[in-house]
Amino acid sequence: MSKIGILGGTFDPIHTGHVMLAETAAKELKLTETLIIPAAEPPHKQDCTAAFADRFAMAELAFSGRPGFAVSDIEKKLGGKSFTINTVRALKEIYPKKTEFYLIIGGDQLFTIEKWFRYEALLKECHVTAVTRGDISYTDMAEYANELGRVKVINAAIPDISSEDIREKLKSGADVSGLVPDGVLKYIEAGGLYRG
Repeated sequence: MSKIGILGGTFDPIHTGHVMLAETAAKELKLTETLIIPAAEPPHKQDCTAAFADRFAMAELAFSGRPGFAVSDIEKKLGGKSFTINTVRALKEIYPKKTEFYLIIGGDQLFTIEKWFRYEALLKECHVTAVTRGDISYTDMAEYANELGRVKVINAAIPDISSEDIREKLKSGADVSGLVPDGVLKYIEAGGLYRG
């Protein structure tokens, strides 16, 4: 049976925390493949700073040469607001019936999941796995996950890196090496992204 991981996000830009999150979950859950899915139209955020094509390209660069990871444009193909429940259901139409799907989220997202569109249906459609990051308490996450049900928590040392902070640093000309993969940094510099 295939076990497919799903890591979605605006990835504006994708950073090393995202890569560590995906790799940690893939290893812990023994996933067959992990799909990195840039949101085409994030429902809860303002318009992205970078165009979808740029965010998709940066995601491909971040995971290039990493076996078991693929970047998917399914949310662009679906059109409209990128609701996770719709993405999961669309993937279920593509993959064989016995495939199991694992939605990977950061610890910060776990505490807002009840605000997600049709979150109860989402918990039934796939396995939700929350990975600790930054100083978010594993104990608090585990307790909350237990209340929700159907959510697994992985305790990992993922640094608390923020795409918003990276954009601010780039705007002010600060160095972001180490915060984003090298290929992504070259892409940002070549395209003059986030420079204000």
